[in-house]
Order: sequence, then C-alpha cells, then structure tokens
Amino acid sequence: MRFKMRQLLFLAIFSSVFTALFLHGRNVIFAAGDTMDITEIVPGMTGYGKTVFTGDRIDIFHVEVLGILRHWDAKSNLILVRMSGGPLEKSGIIAGMSGSPVYIDNRLIGAVSYGWSFAKEPIAGITPIQEMKNTLLNKATEERKVSMASTDWELPPSSFDKTSLEPQIAPFIQPEISTQDSPELRLTPILSPLIISGVNSEVLHKMQPFFQTHGLCPMQGGSYISADDTTKRPTLEPGSSVAAILIKGDLSAAAVGTVTYTEGNQVLAFGHPFLQTGATDLPMATAHVYTILSSQSNSIKMASPVEVVGRINRDGRPGIAGTLKEASRMIPCHIEVEGSQKLSYNFEIADNKLLTPSLMMMVAHSAVLATEKKLGEKTAHIKLSVQIDGYEKPVEVENIFYELDQSWFPINLIIQPFAMIMNNQFQKVRVNRIEMNIHVMDTRQTANIEAIKVDKKQVKPGDTLQVDVRLKPFTGESFYQTVMVNIPEDTLPGSMLNVTACDATFGNALNMGRSAGKYLPTNFDQLLHYMENLERNNNLMVRVLLTKKGLTYRGEGFPSLPGSIHSIMSLSNQSGVGPLSDEVISRTPTTYVLTGNKSIPVFVK
Repeated sequence: MRFKMRQLLFLAIFSSVFTALFLHGRNVIFAAGDTMDITEIVPGMTGYGKTVFTGDRIDIFHVEVLGILRHWDAKSNLILVRMSGGPLEKSGIIAGMSGSPVYIDNRLIGAVSYGWSFAKEPIAGITPIQEMKNTLLNKATEERKVSMASTDWELPPSSFDKTSLEPQIAPFIQPEISTQDSPELRLTPILSPLIISGVNSEVLHKMQPFFQTHGLCPMQGGSYISADDTTKRPTLEPGSSVAAILIKGDLSAAAVGTVTYTEGNQVLAFGHPFLQTGATDLPMATAHVYTILSSQSNSIKMASPVEVVGRINRDGRPGIAGTLKEASRMIPCHIEVEGSQKLSYNFEIADNKLLTPSLMMMVAHSAVLATEKKLGEKTAHIKLSVQIDGYEKPVEVENIFYELDQSWFPINLIIQPFAMIMNNQFQKVRVNRIEMNIHVMDTRQTANIEAIKVDKKQVKPGDTLQVDVRLKPFTGESFYQTVMVNIPEDTLPGSMLNVTACDATFGNALNMGRSAGKYLPTNFDQLLHYMENLERNNNLMVRVLLTKKGLTYRGEGFPSLPGSIHSIMSLSNQSGVGPLSDEVISRTPTTYVLTGNKSIPVFVK
C-alpha cells in the first residue's frame, strides 16, 4: 500500500512540475494532436496558445473561449477568446501575433488573427483551422504544381547566407494625405509589423497611409541578423515567428507574423490576409524577436528576419501559405544618387504589381534624403531603366525636375510610368532588373520662355524657318536659343501657320488636344514607346501647326492622308478613329527646367 501511495505521490508531483514547465514555456512543447472543429467548441472552454515574445523561444499564453461569431464575414466564422499570460496583461494584443496557434485539449482550433481597435482587454478573434486548411493548403498545393512545372530556377545558396497615361492616371500613392481611424470599436485584422531598415523615418511617415491600407504597421528596425547571433538556429514550427520578405539587401523590409500549422514542407501562418493577392511569390524567412514594445495604440513585436527558408505562394482571406526549401523570384535593383556625395544601393525587391512601384519610390526618395539636403533649391535629373523579359534593350524613362522643398513630385512622375508598365492591360510583364540614377544639383536651374521671333513672317513650302526663343534664367541674363524648322513641301499656299515655343507641360496639353489618339496605346509596344518619349522638362519645344488634317487609328498617327481616304475614314462606323492635327515639332535640349509658352503666326506664300 505504501509503495502504491508513493507511486501516486510521485506521479502527482511529476505532473505538477511538468505542467508548470509547460505553462512557462521552458522549451517543453506538447505534441499537438489533431484539429478541433468549431462545432465542438463551447463557451467556457480553456486552452493555450503559442507565440514568440522574446528571441526565438516559443512561449505559452492562456485562452478562454467566449463564444463563436458565426458568419461574421461572408461564410466565415470566428472564435472569440480572452487571452492572458506573458506580457498580454500589460500590452494587450500584440502586432506580430497574427497566426499564433491556439489549442484546446491539445487539439488545434485555429490562429489568433483579429482584434478590436481601442480595446482595453486582449480579446481576440481566432480564424478556425479548417477554414485555413481548406482555403489555403489545397489551393497552394494546386498552384505549386502549376508554378513549379514552369519554373526554370532553383533556390540560390545565397538565400541561406547570413547575411492609360499621364493625364489620366492618378498618383500611384498619395503620401501627402494623412488618414486616421475614427475612435470606434472595429473588428480588424491584427496589424503585421513591417520592419524596415535603411529607409528615412520621414519617408516611412509619408508611406504610412499606404501601408496601413493593407494592414501593415511600418516601423524602423534592424536588417537581417546572422543565425549565429540567435540562441539557436530558428525553424518554422507552430508558434514560431515568420517573415514575409519584401526587400532584402542594402535595405530591407519584412512583415512579421506567426506560424499556425505545418504539414510536411507546407506552412500556414498569419490567420488573416497579408495583401490578399491570391497566388503570390514572396520569400519566407525565420525571424528573431528582440522585445515587445507596449503602446497605448498598438503594442508590437520588435523583430528582424534571420534566414530565408522557403517561399510564400498563397495569400488569401484566412492567411498565407508557404513551402519550405523553394525559391521566390525577386527583382535585382540598383539605385545611385550623385550630388554632394555619391552613394549606391543594391537590393532585391518583391515582384508584385501592387507593391513594387511604391517600394521603389520609398527607397529612391530615402536615398535622395540620405545624400542631399532636405530643404532648399535643387535640380534633379532622374533616369529609370527597366529590363523587361523578351526585350533586348531596357525601357528608359528620363526627366529633369526643379523643386524648392522636400517633395515626392519628381520621383513619383518617374515611377508612375513604371507602375503603368507593370499593371498594363495588354500582357503580363516579367521585370528582370531595375536601375535608377539620380543626379542632384544644389542650384536652381530654371528658365522662363519670355518671347519668340522668326526671321520672316512669310514662308514658302520647303523653306527653313529660323525661330529665336528668348529664355530668361532665374537671376540670370536673358539669351536667345535658335531653332531651325523645315516647312513641309506640301504645305498649302495661302494658309496661316501657328508657331509655338513651349515647355513640357504645355506641350503635353497640346498633344492631348491635337492628337489624343496617339497617346491612347492599343498594344504593349505602343505603351512602351509612349513611356520612353514623354516630354522632358528641359526640352525647348517649337511646334508649327499646319492646316492639313489627319487621323489616328488604334494608337497610330496618319498625318498626311489624301482627301478621299480622310473622308472615308472620318465616317467610319467603328471605334478607334480620331482626329489628328498635322504639325512639325522640334525639340532642343537645354540645361534648364523650362516654363512658359509663346506663339506667333506665319503666312505661307
């Protein structure tokens, strides 16, 4: 009898010690059994969850089921729980906990994923695991079979080292506009911290509305850390921190969340959408948590990515899905800024139609601020070169700008054409490389078009007309720029020609007014041609408007048509035909950003 009593006492003590160790996360992890459907879950049930609060150690927190929110969203359920333990009493729900798995009776019920804004208690919504598996795992497997069949590259060893048109398009992002949530309780996805390194803090502030639209909380942090600097080589298992990589290299950006479930080499995480792009392709990395930053508005995990271990291939409403030991395609980028000093940045950026242009603008603007002064006059010459798969020569967009103050205007106008190329309606685009060169001059190089004169008021068909344009540089002396213009041989005698000298802004307005059809591309090659031939701000344009009328058809201009053909096409019963005013255009590069326009009539003898 005594022997049995001793056995029972030993078992009781062992059970208590084991449970205490488990609840405090001392590297003791239950092997979770199967999953639990929401039909088995009732209010009052208790369980535990897993997440990382510090380093790469998986800690335990407690949960109590409050109820089931059925059909809270379209055909979606949410398990309502109250969380406790660890830092949660002080911090509330923590950004970066998204995806933390929750268990009842050692059976996985789902992922911590939603919370209420301005809530005082750590009350969270849990996305049921069956919804995650049904929506993410099956589709990710199907899409993986398709994508892997057409993939011609492998995971590079370096991944595991320690280390419409301008008048019709709105700005790709509007960083000057600041929006704030109204003070109301709203059920929203738990924010994912977007840890960014190498980017100016003011740039991040301006980008905040864009990132918050997608449920991301941008904050400055550290770049990649070596796996040797962590307590152990981190792996992706339920409860561990995971990072979705957007930028890596001299600069970095990674969204941090938590792994919910693993099955073979498949990984489910976040419990809510990252960007909800469906099929996606982003590097998936382990992450290291430095500490929890408690805040009245949003507590957040301060973390850094550690090592790329796979790729994210699915981004849906109930979370993200990834595959271990697979490579994700990124676009190599190079930015060089030359001014008072010369700096260059080499990095890779996510290949994503939505994010790539905005991330490029963020990086470029930060590079300029790191090199040049923030306030004061400056002239910037910017050239963007994009290598597109299937095209031998890169697409180049180039212009020169003047700005008095810190502004997104110049870089935005260069990035917009790139955004239109990536989001074009004609064909899928695979970008192989992006390069941007920015030359900043610490002076104001502007000039105004003051006057225009011609060497003769009457010309004959075939004549050469000399046009002298008087330019007035800022704080400088006026001077004349001579432009020679050839009058076409078939110009109608007795007609009156309008000669205009103008800047790029006025020239763009004339383009749309006189030949709008030429600037509405109907195929990808026309779009590229338009982008590469945008009017440049330093070009002096001299335009001679002729009396002949032409037509545009499907983006092509036909300025000199016989009268009979012009009449027939003008009365065409199909779309795509538009008016075209025939004109002679001469563009003369200058060293100034030009403004203004002047005109003079010339008579044809």
